[in-house]
Amino acid sequence: MRLDDRTLRALARGCGLLGAGGGGDTFVPLTMARRAVAEHGPVDVVTADDLTPDGLVMPCGLLGSPAVAAERIPGGDEGHDLRAAVEARFGVPVVALMPYSIGGVNALVCAAWAARLGLPLLDADAMGRTFPSLAQMATGLGGVRATPAVLTDGRGNTVVLDAADDACAERLARRIATSMSGVCAIAVACLTVRDARRCAILGSISGAVARGADPDGLGRVLAEGHVGEIERRVAGDTIHVSALLDPGGRRIWLEAQSELLLALEDGAVRAAVPDVLALVDAASGAPLLVERLHDDQAVRLLVLEAAPVWRTPGGRALTEPAAFALELPDIPNGEVRDASG
Repeated sequence: MRLDDRTLRALARGCGLLGAGGGGDTFVPLTMARRAVAEHGPVDVVTADDLTPDGLVMPCGLLGSPAVAAERIPGGDEGHDLRAAVEARFGVPVVALMPYSIGGVNALVCAAWAARLGLPLLDADAMGRTFPSLAQMATGLGGVRATPAVLTDGRGNTVVLDAADDACAERLARRIATSMSGVCAIAVACLTVRDARRCAILGSISGAVARGADPDGLGRVLAEGHVGEIERRVAGDTIHVSALLDPGGRRIWLEAQSELLLALEDGAVRAAVPDVLALVDAASGAPLLVERLHDDQAVRLLVLEAAPVWRTPGGRALTEPAAFALELPDIPNGEVRDASG
């Protein structure tokens, strides 16, 4: 597959859906990617079988506040800075880029950088959606640490980060991003093609394009109605949102911490993280950001099944509701009740 103007548009829609209401507005990075492709040619999306097993893959994207990222547009050279620092640290050339998360802006940012670097994108990512922490990557479950990581603001400031563990990497990287005006580019959990085949979430870029190209294949519709009773709270860098969805007399409560995490109806869990909960505009099907919800907005609530790795014991420990300090009724084996049940 190649990412050209048409497939980039589909990718943006699919990534917006997999952002689970977070991950940033895809408009600016889509514009960046389209311009890069127009200037440098389409980006090849390759599988692990297309690359040498010992080749180095650079998972990358943006880190920090999506609101800041929407206003502070990247210059486009961040990919060059990341690649140079990664190759200097690892002593081998980068053979492909990979978004560290497929949801939101990162796959589009990676596509723009790949076009400018003349490198392919590996059809994979490390999350299968958007999660808020660098400690919530499938690569970590496979033994690939988040660090050494490289962070740059694209203005000559570059930091190489080593951390004791992935939780420390997350905390320190966020502080670095804050010092870089709130958002920066990052290369994280760099790994060989062989390890990517083993522990990355494969097929995520082509899967996002397929979802974005098929309006009827976006996900399972859990409910359709109007949004009301929105409550917003800010704790640190996290936006907490509670909202009521009223689909024809039913009352579904939604809980979000930058991304949608939980849907409750009559005290029962209807859907929960790690599955992707996404709100889309009822008329256009366009994915909606949690931070932009407003009263009486007509929406559909969709649910997309999580990547299988998040159903394992290690995956559930990182991504189930308890990991977000949400106290729920018991959910055996990560399963939830269907809305029609």
